[in-house]
Amino acid sequence: MAERDPKEIDELRTIIQAHQAWLKRPSSGRRADLSFRDLSRLNLERVSLAGAKLAGADLSNTRMVKSDLTQADLFGADMEAVNLSGATLTGADLRGANLHRAQLTDANLRGADFRAGELMESSGPDGNQKATRGTGTTRLTEAKMERSILAGANFTGCDLTGADLNDADLTGAELTSAVLMGTDFCGATLDGAVFGNTVMDHATLTRTFIPFTLPPDAIVQPNYTAMPVAEFLELVERHERWVDSGGADGARLDLDLVSVAGADLHGRTLAAARLRRCRLPGARLTKASLEMAELSYVDLDEADLRDAVLRGTTLRRAYLAHTLMNGVDARPVALAGGRDWPANFEGADFSDADLRDSTMGPAVVRGAVFTNALTDRSGIDVSGAAGAFPPPPPEERRRQKRFVHPGLVVHTEHGSFPARNWSVGGLCLLAVNQPYQRGQTFQARVVMADRQEVAAVANLVVLHRDEERGQLSVCFHQYGDDLKALLKTAFLEHQKMAG
Repeated sequence: MAERDPKEIDELRTIIQAHQAWLKRPSSGRRADLSFRDLSRLNLERVSLAGAKLAGADLSNTRMVKSDLTQADLFGADMEAVNLSGATLTGADLRGANLHRAQLTDANLRGADFRAGELMESSGPDGNQKATRGTGTTRLTEAKMERSILAGANFTGCDLTGADLNDADLTGAELTSAVLMGTDFCGATLDGAVFGNTVMDHATLTRTFIPFTLPPDAIVQPNYTAMPVAEFLELVERHERWVDSGGADGARLDLDLVSVAGADLHGRTLAAARLRRCRLPGARLTKASLEMAELSYVDLDEADLRDAVLRGTTLRRAYLAHTLMNGVDARPVALAGGRDWPANFEGADFSDADLRDSTMGPAVVRGAVFTNALTDRSGIDVSGAAGAFPPPPPEERRRQKRFVHPGLVVHTEHGSFPARNWSVGGLCLLAVNQPYQRGQTFQARVVMADRQEVAAVANLVVLHRDEERGQLSVCFHQYGDDLKALLKTAFLEHQKMAG
């Protein structure tokens, strides 16, 4: 990327400084209007742009860690790969924004608006001609939103395909007509969330815990476009010409939400093809070349992939149950510069699959499901695959209301520690001896001090050690049903005490 014009940087700095003054006293500054401005790849860490106008702005790859965008207008903004870890976006208008692969870990998005919205901008000297920017659908595809606060957020019609929402708080969130294919809700709080015509594939629905009974029309299957096998094979032939000619002839196979049943692709070349969110049940892919293909969230139920080449192939959260994968080659592909591109099966479902005698050892299989799968001589470490990717480094952010009563006590292998205060996110423990280090995860039994029968086993992550005060701040890592029940009981007890 070419270097920024120093005059442009000075102008942006002046606008932001005037906005800081406006936030303190409106008469002494001016609200920032950065609509349609190019702010890509800038470092805006910890910058306060609360209430700023950023509609249509280019914030792609911008670093905005711990920034304040409360009530900001981000309508139709391009925020692809933006880093908003730990940022505050409460009540922000994100309608029609592109947040593909955005980093939103530990962000506060309470009440944010992710509904669809098309941005119209003037074109031409008179400003009368209008052009539409974006598709209108807000995209949070493959966004990282672990532990984010999304209570009361409106995701109506939003595309959350492949998003990571581990341990996120979606209490009361609106998920009507949202697309949740390959979305990870492990440990997320969904109490009071509204489902209606919500699109979820079978694999996602199976692994998502929804703590209440859904009405019959709450969840719908993805709307796949059925394609005849003959038409699909014609596209494959064009793709093979594209591969053989280095892109000079034919066309790359690029499909989304297409269903083709029982296709015979024995020995065919599908290298670098894109078949995201497609269904190919019962496909015959024996000895097929799928090198560097993009097959995330694909449904290959009962497909035959024996001796197929899957080098560098991406099958993230794919449904591979009952597949035959004997002898597949899933080694990494060597890229220019000496970097290896591994095959990626992160979060894939291999239930009842046959993976014997395959070369799967070097592939990424973290978080994959291997229930009843045959993995002899495949190189797969099933025990290592069981856990999810490690969470980002924990940070202490007291965004949730703390309670003192009723009292909670945490029983550990190093003794019992009363909670000085607690919230739905964690506890502040009185621990003079400080038995744990920052970032350490440990298991404990949490009980209500006055009602010993109300208890739960919890995994706790140490956020902060205050040796002077003898305090240990910890947060909950994932919420089991018993922990949710304990917190709910404790909160109701607090309400009674408060009158």
